[in-house]
Amino acid sequence: MDKPFPIKTGKKTRQNYFVARELQITIALLVVLALLGGTFLQSVSAALNSYLGFTTPSLTIFLVIGYIAIVAFLAIFFAHRFVGPFKRLEYEMKTVANGELDKRLTIRTKDDLHVRNFVAYVNEFIENFENMSKDYSKLHSALSIQMSDLIKRLEKGQYNPEDVKESIKTLQKQIHELREKW
Repeated sequence: MDKPFPIKTGKKTRQNYFVARELQITIALLVVLALLGGTFLQSVSAALNSYLGFTTPSLTIFLVIGYIAIVAFLAIFFAHRFVGPFKRLEYEMKTVANGELDKRLTIRTKDDLHVRNFVAYVNEFIENFENMSKDYSKLHSALSIQMSDLIKRLEKGQYNPEDVKESIKTLQKQIHELREKW
């Protein structure tokens, strides 16, 4: 992912953000292909007019239908290339959101570079969240056991204020360590 960098223009400094170059190239390719398709249709219509003697209204209909077909084909193809991976990722994210933290998003070999980067960042986030959840569960379990032990000792009257103080300090230390880690 391209990082923004400041550009100085006179007295002012502004941020310049580069949009995904691969996406720009793909859109430019789409436009060029549409224009080439239109040019091809013009050549075919000129040939039909000169060799077969088609009239202008029928050539116009041929051009319009041909151009619509070319643009529709290109739009469907590129929409599938861009939207398809995100629909698959949406389904996989629903699985993760339902609590399956061991699930990771997948990529296909033909997926766009930006989709690959996005998946890598999301998988890293899921892994960090899974680790944080495991650490939280461990801490919760340890705190619960230590607090239960303290309560039992207090109920039986077997408590030493120094022992209670040390137990509470240990609990605070464990909480602090988890907070510092995450």
